[in-house]
Amino acid sequence: MQIKQTKTAFVAALLAFTLSACSDSNDDDDDMMMGGDETPVFAFNTAAPADYMRVDRSGMPAIATALIASKDSYNQANPTDDSAGAFVPEILASLDFLHTALDGQLQDLGLTPCTVVGDGTGTCAQFAVPLILPDTLKIDTSADAGFPNGRLLTDPVIDVTLAVALLELTGDPAPHTPTTLVGVLNPPANDKEFMAEFPYLATPH
Repeated sequence: MQIKQTKTAFVAALLAFTLSACSDSNDDDDDMMMGGDETPVFAFNTAAPADYMRVDRSGMPAIATALIASKDSYNQANPTDDSAGAFVPEILASLDFLHTALDGQLQDLGLTPCTVVGDGTGTCAQFAVPLILPDTLKIDTSADAGFPNGRLLTDPVIDVTLAVALLELTGDPAPHTPTTLVGVLNPPANDKEFMAEFPYLATPH
């Protein structure tokens, strides 16, 4: 299969323009004290919410990481700012940058890139904007669970997000679907099965 045979070059190029998001884990000894029986006793901060400053927000995976340059402003903004279009020009500029760099390789792989237009009328924005603006994790309890309606542990969220941002999903029939890149860019599933009961994560190696 042509896509799988040449995926290495595409992945290398894609990784050159996107970074993996990570968060620090701050395990301060001051936040947890041990009782006499060695039972953890947590000391929670009682400061008012207004005393805190938001330093990170990411409802949709990889959006803030790959498409937002003004990260401080973005992280301090609210979903209402997203809906008002505050970051649309920046997102479209980032999409244009990615497509300029990657469209040739996408076409070499037999894939059809979506189009980016500065006024937001391109087919990339047609699919991507409703998902990423506002940047929230959307949950419809009347619909089936699964990304982008929430996120299941088994959902290949990055593969789907990349397909929405990079591939042509419009047309009758459309040349691609949101799952076109699933199992191509990343492993098709976790290397160990998830558990059916809490805590649901796979057992450690």
